[in-house]
Amino acid sequence: MRAFTSVLALALAGGSLAACGADEKEDAPKTGSSSAAAVYPVSITHKLGTTTVEKAPERIVALSDADLDALLLLGIQPVGVGASVHDGGITPWAKPKLTGKPTVIEVGEKGVNAEAVAKLNPDLVLAGGDYYIDDEYKALSPLVPTTAYEAGPVEDSWQTTLRQVAKLVGKTEQGEQVIKDVEAKVAGVKTRYPALAGKTFTLAQAFEAGTIGVLRSPEDSGVKAFNAYGMELAPAVKALKSEDFAVTLSLEKVATLDADVVMVYAVEEQFKTALESNTLFKNLTAVQKGHYVALDLEQFTALRNPSPLAIQYSIDTVLPKIAEAAAK
Repeated sequence: MRAFTSVLALALAGGSLAACGADEKEDAPKTGSSSAAAVYPVSITHKLGTTTVEKAPERIVALSDADLDALLLLGIQPVGVGASVHDGGITPWAKPKLTGKPTVIEVGEKGVNAEAVAKLNPDLVLAGGDYYIDDEYKALSPLVPTTAYEAGPVEDSWQTTLRQVAKLVGKTEQGEQVIKDVEAKVAGVKTRYPALAGKTFTLAQAFEAGTIGVLRSPEDSGVKAFNAYGMELAPAVKALKSEDFAVTLSLEKVATLDADVVMVYAVEEQFKTALESNTLFKNLTAVQKGHYVALDLEQFTALRNPSPLAIQYSIDTVLPKIAEAAAK
């Protein structure tokens, strides 16, 4: 497994913790047709090539949360999804918008198995927000039109991914309205939670004894979501050197995490206990002043993977907790 997958990886749109769905392709729900005004063929370009659909897609597989959310917000149901780490392989924010039972495709160390996707007989695979698409694309794209990121893995904004999806399914105007609505909710954060403005943050994951992973790349979509709320990545964290979006630190270097707000998700309760009992961690200014926020899996994944539905979940259920800590 890549080095990053032991650091903050649980929140990406894939993981072996989720079970596969059992729906057979003949029983899978139709995705529905796209806008009658759409003119096909339609193409988009991305870092890995060009994706062209010859007619309105009817059987769509979404491999990332951002792609799935975009599809659902456009009123289209998938026949398959890449498994998330949540119960049943579907995020809590996407579940209410699913009207059927798409097949949940297990995600391994290099993404999904192309044969498992092909069994669903899709006519479009959405993977603009999929970290693993570098490994998957060569196998998937010859079988079915497959999308990919425009900037880099976990770097494209949710708006970029949503526009890809909207264009390919013939709902460009509806996509722009969805973007406008979500952006309006994001813009309201500074008024709704003024304590967040100008504050520094760190987002970390305690994933094994004695170590902690911290998000460090300003180009990461998760970091950019916090920027939209008026927050900035802590300078000491931003200065960490790595080719990956996150860095693994020993608890001896935990002081690097200090910021106006420190947020940590512990994969297991024992890791949370070890972290919170660590003298260096307890001596952090953020901890001593009550600016430490312990996150559960749902809260962490919503912040880490800011898909358009996850963002709205975060604003309503997670940011109040963060703003309370920031205001202390």
